[in-house]
Amino acid sequence: MSRPTSGRRGSRTVAAVLTVLAGLTALLTTTTGAARADSTLTVTGLEAAPGVVRFLLTARQLPRNAVLDPSTVTVTVGDTALPADAVAVSRSEGKLPPRALMVVLDVSGSVAGERLAAARAAARALATALPADVRLGLVAVTGTPAVLLAPTDDRDAFTAALDRLDARGDTALYDGVLLGADTLTGAGFGPDSDRRILVLSDGADTASQIPLSRLTGTLAAAGVPTDVVAFRAAPAGLANLRTISRATGGNLLTAATSTALTNTFRAAAATFSLVLAVEARVPNELARRDGDLRVAVTVAGTPLTTTVPVTLAGPVDDPATTLSAPSRPWLPGWAIWAAVAGFFTSVLVLVLVLAWPRSGKEQRISQIDQFGPAGAPRSPVVPTATVGTALTRTALAASESFVRSRNLETRIALRMEQAGLRLRPHEWVLLHGSAVVTGGALGVLAFGWLGLLAGPLAGWLAPRLYQSIRADRRSQQFAEQLPEALQLVGGSLRSGLSLGQALDAVVRESAEPISVEFGRALAEHRLGADLPEALERVAERVRSEDLRWVVMAVRIQRDVGGNLAEVLQTAVETMRERSRLRRHVRSLSAEGRLSAYVLVGLPIVLGLFMFVFRREYMAPLVTDPLGIVMLLVGLVLLLVGMVWMARVVKVEV
Repeated sequence: MSRPTSGRRGSRTVAAVLTVLAGLTALLTTTTGAARADSTLTVTGLEAAPGVVRFLLTARQLPRNAVLDPSTVTVTVGDTALPADAVAVSRSEGKLPPRALMVVLDVSGSVAGERLAAARAAARALATALPADVRLGLVAVTGTPAVLLAPTDDRDAFTAALDRLDARGDTALYDGVLLGADTLTGAGFGPDSDRRILVLSDGADTASQIPLSRLTGTLAAAGVPTDVVAFRAAPAGLANLRTISRATGGNLLTAATSTALTNTFRAAAATFSLVLAVEARVPNELARRDGDLRVAVTVAGTPLTTTVPVTLAGPVDDPATTLSAPSRPWLPGWAIWAAVAGFFTSVLVLVLVLAWPRSGKEQRISQIDQFGPAGAPRSPVVPTATVGTALTRTALAASESFVRSRNLETRIALRMEQAGLRLRPHEWVLLHGSAVVTGGALGVLAFGWLGLLAGPLAGWLAPRLYQSIRADRRSQQFAEQLPEALQLVGGSLRSGLSLGQALDAVVRESAEPISVEFGRALAEHRLGADLPEALERVAERVRSEDLRWVVMAVRIQRDVGGNLAEVLQTAVETMRERSRLRRHVRSLSAEGRLSAYVLVGLPIVLGLFMFVFRREYMAPLVTDPLGIVMLLVGLVLLLVGMVWMARVVKVEV
């Protein structure tokens, strides 16, 4: 009775083995010989022009090692086949969003030896299988994860980084995955880019600073798909890896052997799509027709198709008609050449003035002049004709003559001192004039006759704005350093030093600009000027009301006596309290200032954009008399709005 039973069992076993083998054979045949059932083909960037239609053909979820052959692309509209040319698209051509893959490898002490070698081999196979435009980065996960390679398209650098891997220490897997996501964001791969993370681990984590829930929440919020490869993972580790992949929309892949791990990494490379740029020629008989554009391509012996609606453009113009049509340039040729000549001439002047060094004698005279009392006659400077080339000497001499004839030297020199610029007045005037010429040339080239008015205005305003910003920043730095400097002066006075000695200590210990300004005041005092008057001039240069109050306190203390150290301490406490209140008010008014910036900048940016890209739409504003009046009225109203909003959001403390 037992023999028939064993025979039936043996036949059942054979049948089961045959069934499994058949299933594996079918699976292998499906995955290697034909396109996957979920492979997709999409058309993006469809553009119809006379005689041609262009688009990007994207294939996703292709089988392993599949190739998108451009020669198999066919395009039809209705029953008409269109001759088409297709080429592979790379990121360098600017048609694809930037793409990156961050590889996070667990190289803790538990993966030393054969497992580390398998990880290296799998990562090298991944680098070979990825499209050339996908940038690769590498994070090594130990007790303290580290970025071995920022995202780069240099495959040799990636291979060299793999060779530096060393299995040691604990496992901070969650910290390593988060470090990979932060590295992608820091390298400029934002939400608009095609970015992914590939993690190789057994799922164990012994040293992370963040929990699994925080990691998955951060990755999901950032929208970074994370594919996880579980290599010889225990059930608990596999559950952790599954949580990461599900939360981020990634894939969970498993591997038990080195060969399976390499194949799994190659499969992960297929998550990045292949893209072709297709251009199909449209005959004139199909011009202006509506229809369905059908695109087909063969992948792994299986055709993939997609259909999109299209409205074809008009017919191709007759070449004879095109050649005989008179051209009407927006600007005459002489104006363009004049603008180019003016631009390069002004740039040459700027370079010569900024790059040509002063003579040693001139530098020494300038150093002595900066310590002289305000209003005192300056030392004679080296004649301009002794330095520079002929063009530089002529330009500087003309600028110097202009400044002296209009008595502008003192006023411009004060502005240069306030901004901390190492330029003489006539040098600044020459740079200012060159900026005006450059602005006019660029304006003519970009906007035509309208730019001839707006360009020089922008060139005149830009240097003044730059000087004003530098002066404000320097004044703000001085105001921030002043309380600490006065605190140091008060401490020095309590220790028995004089006011001059205390200021000398501030000059030695403080940073610029307070060290420079107080050093200049001390130099004036040593040359015979009264110290309070020298400090008053410092307050004028840096526009500091707080320092004016301190100088007033010093003068009163000299007249009536008293403890100057206590007076300075009271002044320091008052300054710090006012600074705290000023920062508080500024934070409360931040929303109003931001609204003002947006309201002022929006019409300017939109107007410039329209003038560049829709010139024919904006042309009546500069060609029609009514349009010119409307434009001028709009500019006046914009200026009034800017002044009004500046008054509204400005709060005095």
